[in-house]
Parts: sequence; structure tokens; C-alpha cells
Amino acid sequence: MIVAPPYARQMLLKAALPCWFLRWYSSAPCLAIRPLEQHSILPFDCGIRMTVHLWLKLLIATFCVVGFSFGRVSQAAEAGAKISYQLQIEPIFRNHCQGCHQPAKSLGGFEMTQFEHLLGVGESGEQAIVPGAPDQSHLLRQITPVDGQADMPKDQAPLNAADIELIAQWIAEGAVSDQPDQGPKYTADSPPEYTRAPLISALAYSKDGQWIAVSGFQEVLLLNADTLAIKQRLIGLSERIESLDFSPDSTKLAVTGGIPGKLGEVQLWEVATGELLLSHQVGYDTVYGGAFSPDGSLIAFGCTDNTVRAIDAQTGVQRLHQGAHDDWISACEFTPDGKHLLSAGRDMTVKLTEVETERFVDNITSITPGALRGGIYSLSMHPQRTEVFVGGAD
Repeated sequence: MIVAPPYARQMLLKAALPCWFLRWYSSAPCLAIRPLEQHSILPFDCGIRMTVHLWLKLLIATFCVVGFSFGRVSQAAEAGAKISYQLQIEPIFRNHCQGCHQPAKSLGGFEMTQFEHLLGVGESGEQAIVPGAPDQSHLLRQITPVDGQADMPKDQAPLNAADIELIAQWIAEGAVSDQPDQGPKYTADSPPEYTRAPLISALAYSKDGQWIAVSGFQEVLLLNADTLAIKQRLIGLSERIESLDFSPDSTKLAVTGGIPGKLGEVQLWEVATGELLLSHQVGYDTVYGGAFSPDGSLIAFGCTDNTVRAIDAQTGVQRLHQGAHDDWISACEFTPDGKHLLSAGRDMTVKLTEVETERFVDNITSITPGALRGGIYSLSMHPQRTEVFVGGAD
């Protein structure tokens, strides 16, 4: 429910929208923004249901206002506003650094998921960030390319020059954090404590029948299948766990999830030791439907940007990217020979993609209008035959 003062529409139209859109938006049916004291509401008037057409117009209008606001923020930055750690610096670290520098996997003895640790030292013995002194900050030296090569991020392309300059300027300004309190940080030494049974969003049995993996909050519980005793608590960065899948030899566990509206992550764990082998961060929302290829070399998953992807299970390098879906992808499965990938989503389709060429082949489900009435949320492939079990809402 949105209550608007009488001048709201005039401000919206005059301040944010181009002339061609003004004519289009002004002609929208059933749109009523009344004075505040009348308690009229948007988006319906006299009980008439808002049409999809009008919702689209309203959405575009909202984006115009947001764009206008961002323009003013950009102007403020140009006027000399200080660099924001929360909005500008932390996203760079999150996308390029935290996968290898987190509590579960702190390469070089250095952890970057908590601000106070950024001012510390790693195995090098040098202070990573010296507030006010970019030239003395070891982190800046590590990410600055020399002859096109940088020490960090490891085995990846260097950060772009604009990001490096932004980090240097932030350090020069004092390396201050404007990030609000993020609440408790969970690690293997400080795991979550439950006052009630947590929501189980994912469950998996290992192929050899020895293990059961169960999702918790920001962790996966690894249970002995015979005794149900907890053998490992696998705690990574993802607050929400969306899918679990054991490798064909049952020695590794793929986990997909993330932090809603912030990051998506694919984790790869060593079952026997509980070691985090890989943390691959992708996008700005949770990811779904993780699935190993039959030979264990690839991990496929679905994203909220309507793409299905597959990465190398050892390096995290992307091997497949397909954008044939019209909505979020919720499940993935490889065919028994590993040559094709099936993906299902909220667009009520199961699609077939050729892995080697990344080519979309066809829809497997019916494309008859009205044949399906809900999204598809799960797939289970027959281990030997080219038959798939499909589950969803209808």
C-alpha cells in the first residue's frame, strides 16, 4: 500500500520522466494518487484490479526516479564526498577477494570478510592496510599490476584500474568503515546456536550411502547416514543454503546459496576433512540447483538473472553460460553421458543445453499455453537412462 501526497505525481512527472514517457504514463488507466488526508492508495481505485500493462508502466516510472536519485548521488561524489567502504569498497573485496580470504579459507593467514581484519597482518608480516598511507599498504601493492600481472587476485586477471584507484583513495582518506553492525559472524570456532529447529531448504544423500548433508543457517550439517551423528559443520559465507549435491565419488560436496540481494556463492567442500576447497562468488543474489557432472569435473547451477552456468570444479573457471530461460533457474541435472545439461525454472520450462557448445537445444516440457500453471523446482535424472523426474507447482 502506497499513500501519496497531492503533489507526488507532479514531482514524478516533472523531475524524472522524458516527454515521450509523460504522454504514455499520463494516459494510464485506473491510476489514482489522491491527497494524503483522503487515504487513497496506489495501485488500484474503486476495487478495480490493476492490469499488467499498468504495473509495467509503474515499474518503469520507479526506475526513472531511482535513476534520477543515483544521478544526484553521483554528482555528490564528484563534489568531493568521501569514498564509502560499504557501497564502493566492500563490494570489490566481496567479488574478487573474499572467496579465498574468509574464515573457512584464509589463504596467506589473511581474512577479509570482517573490516577489523583488513587492518591486520597475514603471513607476510606486513600490515595489509595502513590508514592514510596507500604507499605503505601491503594489500595495495598486491593488487597493483606490474607489466600487466598482479599478485592478487590469485590466478585471476588483475582488478581494473578504476577499482584500484578507488581503493587507494579510500586508504588515503583514512580507510574508515561506514558499514553498520552486521550482527554475529559465524565460523567453525563460533558456529550458529539454534533455539528452535532451523528451516531445511536442502538435503542430499551421498552416492555411497555413507553421508547425509542437511542445510542450516549459514552452514551445512554433515551426518553419518547410519547413526545420524553430526560429523562436520561446514560454515561458509552463504547465510542461505539453496542446494546440496555430492560428487560422483562421494568425496566432495557442492553447496549453492548466498546472501539474498547481496551475493551468490558456490562452495566445494572436502567431505572427509571439512575443508573448503572452493568459494566461487557470482552475481548479487542467491544461486540454486547445484549439480555435479557425471565425471565430477563441472558444477552447474542456476541464477536469478535467468542464466544457467557451469564452472570447473577445481578452478572455478566458468565453462558454460546459457540465457534461454525467462525466469530464475531453480534446478539443474546433467545427462548420464555428461553431454547435455537440463535446467528448470520458474518460467515453467525444462530446457536442454549442449555442454560443449553451450548451445540451447530445445524445451523438454510442453510449450502448449496453459499446459503448466506453476514453476518447476526440482529435477532428478535416471542414473542410466535419459529419463528425468520433474517436480514443481501445478
